[in-house]
Amino acid sequence: MYPRRNCYEELPRIVCSTSRNYLSATKRMDGNMKIRDVRTTLLSIPLKTPIADSTHVLNHIQWILVDVLTDGGLKGTSFMLTFEYGPDLLRDIIDKELKKHVVGQDARHIGKIREICWKQTEYIGQSGVAAWGIGAIDIALWDLLGKSLNCPVYQLLGARRDRVPIYGSGGWLSYSIDELLAEVSSYLERGFKMVKIKVGSPDPSRDVERVKAVRDLVGDNVSLMIDANQAWTPNEAIAFARKIQDLNIFWFEEPVARDDLDGYAHVASSIDIPLATGEREYSISNFKELLIRKGVAIVQPDILRIGGITQCMKLAHLAEAFNRRVATHFYKELDIHVMASIPNALFLEYFDWLDGLLVNPLEVVEGIAKVPQRPGLGVEFKPEAIKEYQVH
Repeated sequence: MYPRRNCYEELPRIVCSTSRNYLSATKRMDGNMKIRDVRTTLLSIPLKTPIADSTHVLNHIQWILVDVLTDGGLKGTSFMLTFEYGPDLLRDIIDKELKKHVVGQDARHIGKIREICWKQTEYIGQSGVAAWGIGAIDIALWDLLGKSLNCPVYQLLGARRDRVPIYGSGGWLSYSIDELLAEVSSYLERGFKMVKIKVGSPDPSRDVERVKAVRDLVGDNVSLMIDANQAWTPNEAIAFARKIQDLNIFWFEEPVARDDLDGYAHVASSIDIPLATGEREYSISNFKELLIRKGVAIVQPDILRIGGITQCMKLAHLAEAFNRRVATHFYKELDIHVMASIPNALFLEYFDWLDGLLVNPLEVVEGIAKVPQRPGLGVEFKPEAIKEYQVH
């Protein structure tokens, strides 16, 4: 008769070949991983100058930190980005609803906890605010699992690479031409090979001028993407795309309303520029419909809205089945672990808004992001930053 063994004894050795501290990791896995608390913290950072796209004017950058704590003393962390849009709602879905169903569960049972949260929000609807809360908890649990194994999360997901290309994002509609070109120039100076700017102005001729100015600046060897933030009707988007079709646009993002699936299919079949969309989607089934209708060439999940790392990985595999690439939305510190472990990864998105708040900002050199090798997600907020920007 074979001796009985703890199924976690060999796991650190298998999944974390780069970790030397196998014994420590095994002891952590055998320790108490029962969730004892879930906490949220709101940070608010004022912008010196408001910025705007076609749908929003932003005055503050707000972060909701989500910490899941275990009886064994470990803490898993995730975070949500908001711009004064419903921060109390986002906190309350965790603090007042999901937390009571999560406390007492084994933190290693990520799938089970997701299922519990999913069932508890069925009556009120599992998209919108509920998806944000479920996603934030899911991400924090993956961080906890990595820390318990002394292992970066991307290795748990099936590592394929330790570097991911990243593009410089911004190009806000509130910028003058000079401000726009200055931002793009700063990306070029730092070695970025890809940049994205906003379109969707009330006067499309202004957008044409902006796109041409940026293409003239970056030349032919830098990829240029444009983002309309759902500004137009399908016919308006088609007309605009034809005005810039000779400017070698890498992708045209969110040209029409996110729920206009027929509109995406119509635009995609009418222009030669690949369409990218998905950051406002909460359901894998909606992505499936877009893919079936050939309304998207580049899939862009938001890791919070789609429901966390667990769902983001499922979506990436769905996109792979349709031979489509993935370019995640915004959360570079979280997304990099997914993008480093899927075969159809394209680019991360770069904003520097979080960098000054972190003990170890994501390392980006010459337009390439390096996957953190610290246990878990490698995300740790500076205590002094929390103290300075916390909203009580």
